Amino acid sequence: MLEGWILSAVAAGGSALAGAVATDAWQSARTGVAGLFGRAGQRRAELAEVWADQTAAEIASAPAGQQVAVRQRLALVWQQRLADLVEEHPELGDELRIWAADLRRRLPALQSDWVNTFIASDNATQYNAPGGSITVTNRLEERPAS
Repeated sequence: MLEGWILSAVAAGGSALAGAVATDAWQSARTGVAGLFGRAGQRRAELAEVWADQTAAEIASAPAGQQVAVRQRLALVWQQRLADLVEEHPELGDELRIWAADLRRRLPALQSDWVNTFIASDNATQYNAPGGSITVTNRLEERPAS
């Protein structure tokens, strides 16, 4: 199980990478993520470059009205990839955190506005609706006893 600060870095990194597509920060984002994966071997670096190129192509080819949804979906994909990497190589946690923070600072305001990071831990219940709305009705009497 990854620690909370690493989960925050994973979430920020995946979101920032997807947000960087088609911005001036993209090449830096692509190089940085390939470098992170490269710490686990050259083949992993090459694979990260392929994934990054596929991400950029998928976002670029999406209809304008669907690009935000595609970015959000791909951010989740990258978050999982980064989580898997850091779970396998925990020593990369600090490097991931620094890379993600630097990348987020480089994003134009428009891209950083939609980047959301939600982390719930322990027995928390969390409801999120980025870019939408949500209605939640809690019926405490229906919850199992703790």
